[in-house]
Amino acid sequence: MPQLSDIEVAKRIRTGTIDNLYFFYGHDVASLEAYTKRLITKVVPNDSQDLNLHKFEGKSLDLGELSDVCEGLPMFAERTCITINDLNVESLNKEDMAYLKNILSDIPQTTVVIIYMTGINVYKSKTRLLDKTGRFAAFCSKNGVACEFKFKSQNDLAKIIIAKVEKQGSTISRSSAVYLAQKTLCDMLTANNEIAKLCAYANGREITNEDIDLLCSTQVETDSFRLADAIARGEARRSFSILDSLYADQLDTVTIVGGISASFIDLYRARLARDSKRTFKNAADDFSYPKNLEFKIQNAYRDCSVYKTERLRKCIQYLSEADLDLKSSKTDSRIILEKTITKMLMR
Repeated sequence: MPQLSDIEVAKRIRTGTIDNLYFFYGHDVASLEAYTKRLITKVVPNDSQDLNLHKFEGKSLDLGELSDVCEGLPMFAERTCITINDLNVESLNKEDMAYLKNILSDIPQTTVVIIYMTGINVYKSKTRLLDKTGRFAAFCSKNGVACEFKFKSQNDLAKIIIAKVEKQGSTISRSSAVYLAQKTLCDMLTANNEIAKLCAYANGREITNEDIDLLCSTQVETDSFRLADAIARGEARRSFSILDSLYADQLDTVTIVGGISASFIDLYRARLARDSKRTFKNAADDFSYPKNLEFKIQNAYRDCSVYKTERLRKCIQYLSEADLDLKSSKTDSRIILEKTITKMLMR
């Protein structure tokens, strides 16, 4: 079977099409873990997991024990499920790799093996797997299912949000779905939690941006961009109002400064890209933005035409000085930040 997307895997799980071997990996660890749990429950119901669910850690995997468990029959159930978390394929020698492949190429029909990667790096570049891992993924796709869990773009996640909201009896516009995707930093697991709250609150009516602002958890990255935008535009009242809301959410000053600095860097990169006649996509690739955060450089590219390059550069300098002051001065941290924002607004 060829490499499958997470959407295709979800469809197969939902329809009860169960394969004997799965290899899950990718940057979107939250979605990967959620799919793994869903698959385990589908293969082995909760009431039979004590006898038929066997969990292995990749760093201490005993291949002989794995072989024995694979050959074992399920107890009072249809299937046995075996999970292996963080199998470091790169560390396996030639003999162990051959032994592992021999086990996995002849899995009994009553056994399902799920290998999932959540805590070790499997990439040699942004999209390319390490050599042995890449060959192992190809082996798994030939003998079962291999699936890469990629971060979703804001548009991809917005489509999923609309479908999930409608399934729960409410509606949401595309623009509000995009807003929610950005609010959750395109994290599928976080978005699912927020959708459940919003649908319960809306109770069948359309979900609006106001509902999202009221109910959804603050993400410092999104509010920091709003603050950076207000500062860059010289809007003092809006700047300090947003700052008050960040402190009201009990965020510490170092975190806020880090968020504002990151947003100004996004704006600066976007401004340079515009000046160089490059697109936001070029900038996203040049600076290795993950897919779920591409909207940050896209929004910055959209808005940066009203900012002067020198002004953005100077603001980043002020923020760097504030970060140093916060870590070396005994002055109240909020006073340091407010003085820094005032300097940026005056400029």
